[in-house]
Amino acid sequence: MTDARTIGPGEVPDVVATLANAFVHDPVLAFLFDDADRRPAQLAALFANRLAAGSGFDEILAPTGPDGVSQCAALWVGPHDPDDMEAAAAEAGAANRALLEDAGAMERLSRLFPIFRAHPRTPHWYLAFVGTRRADRGRGLASACIEAVTDRCDADGLGAYLESSDPDNVPLYERHGFVVTGEVAVDGGPTVPLMWRDPR
Repeated sequence: MTDARTIGPGEVPDVVATLANAFVHDPVLAFLFDDADRRPAQLAALFANRLAAGSGFDEILAPTGPDGVSQCAALWVGPHDPDDMEAAAAEAGAANRALLEDAGAMERLSRLFPIFRAHPRTPHWYLAFVGTRRADRGRGLASACIEAVTDRCDADGLGAYLESSDPDNVPLYERHGFVVTGEVAVDGGPTVPLMWRDPR
């Protein structure tokens, strides 16, 4: 059984590389960054900006083991005040503005706003990203990074929430107790299931 651990600050570049690799074919991020050749570098910049802006709010997990952070990573956001989270999101958005404008993605980003507006306001843990490099999938690494927090949710009586940017991953999340509570059809883009998990 694989376990997960909280990463150290010096491991953030490895997390950025892992998530950029894991999400290169993700439907939502492929919609946002539609040039496949440029997408890997754009995703690396996107995740680097996001992790920098989320310092103090994020909990970043990776599987235990010497290569865990280079195989899989999850970015969870704890149950903070929604206004504080909006401030952190605004900081990440400002950092990414030049990147998005350079990619011609600002208009496409506006079509994703219904996803952001659907975010619950009640206290919960939010799974912002979990990704495994393609060569390491099917080994339970993502499950370890999910269970490490859902176990805490159960102990603390808190819910958890995510948007499944790739509908193919819905069964994985269902195995961990998440249920689809709605969906957002992105104008000209993918349909994104919204998922909630009650504590057990």
